[in-house]
Amino acid sequence: MPEPAVFHRVIVRAPSEHTTSGARMITPPADAFDPLHLRITPIAQVQAGDTLIGTVSPHYDTLLNPLDRAQWVSYFSHTSKPQQQDARPFDPQHCHWCTHNAHVLGVGAGSGHWTVDGCTTYRPDSLLLVVPRDLATP
Repeated sequence: MPEPAVFHRVIVRAPSEHTTSGARMITPPADAFDPLHLRITPIAQVQAGDTLIGTVSPHYDTLLNPLDRAQWVSYFSHTSKPQQQDARPFDPQHCHWCTHNAHVLGVGAGSGHWTVDGCTTYRPDSLLLVVPRDLATP
């Protein structure tokens, strides 16, 4: 019997230089990725060669109360490049940045958190906006 498909309700808007509150944001260049190739991927499933485009975060109101079950996308403001390694369980001993994140976030090895290239630390339930390696344009 096939495994059931997991669907994530996400609000994906085109990159914009301003938020709804009017704050200015740096966005990726218009030709940074093909929107048809984007996938929402759990952090644990990020693989070497995937290109991370942004994070998918809970949708909150101004008082930080969750709004239904929707999610919103925060695009990375830098030029994305393919990941060199698969996502890995968080290890605070990996490097100085990981040690810093462990201190600031209050998480440690075995916490369920994950890291990717650059040692960005993500919660266990994090979703990322990804161009999978098999869909990347050469």
